[in-house]
Amino acid sequence: MYSTKRKKGNIAEEIAVSHLKNTGFHILDQNYLKKWGEIDIVAQKSKKIYFIEVKSSVLRNFEGLMGTNDKESWEICVSRGTDDSIFNPVWNMTNKKKMRFLRIIRTYLAEKYGETMPDFQIDLLSVLLDFYKKIAYINRIENILLEN
Repeated sequence: MYSTKRKKGNIAEEIAVSHLKNTGFHILDQNYLKKWGEIDIVAQKSKKIYFIEVKSSVLRNFEGLMGTNDKESWEICVSRGTDDSIFNPVWNMTNKKKMRFLRIIRTYLAEKYGETMPDFQIDLLSVLLDFYKKIAYINRIENILLEN
C-alpha cells in the first residue's frame, strides 16, 4: 500500500512522462533504482540523454481525487516563467541528495554505456498539482549543476 506522498509522486511522474513524450522525448527508463539512489526518468531527445529528477508539490488537495492515477484526465500547463514563490524544487535538492543523484547517474552510465560516454544533461522537472481543478503546472529547469 502506497503512502499519500508516494501516490502524489507517482501521479506527478506519470504526468511528467506524458509531458516529455508530447514534447519529443523518448523514455528510456523510469524509476531506475539501486540501493544508493533512484533516477525518476531517463529520456532521450536527438542523441542526448536526459536524467530527470521529478519534484512535486500540491497546490490544492481534494481528498476524493488524491487516490486517482488517471493521468489522461489532467490538464497540463507549462510554466515558462521563473515564479518560484509557491514551490521551487531546487529547495529540495540538498547536498546529500545531489551526491546520491550523481552516484546513481554514474552507475547508470557505466551499466548502460560502459566506456562510451554519451552527451547528457541533468534536468529538474517540478510538477505542482491542483487536485481540485485537476491541473498540473510543470516547470522544467534545464541543465542543472549538481557539484558543490
